[in-house]
Amino acid sequence: MAEVVLFHHAQGLTDGVRAFARSLEGHTVHTPDLYEGKTFATLDEGMGHVHHPPLHGPHAAGLRRAGRAAATERIMEFLDRV
Repeated sequence: MAEVVLFHHAQGLTDGVRAFARSLEGHTVHTPDLYEGKTFATLDEGMGHVHHPPLHGPHAAGLRRAGRAAATERIMEFLDRV
């Protein structure tokens, strides 16, 4: 039996991703939701969410970098728990 971390695709943690995780019966599967409940109907919409800069102005780039660092830290904390 394996322990698996299954990260969702650009559309988010969709029913299809959850179904795939369930299909790995016999293994422990973790499915972290990196979009915090948001899902998108198409890959283009999902990628737009990922690439859309949420902030504007002189400090926007630094704040986006801080956001990416926080997301990376969240993933690492999750992996430390499993």
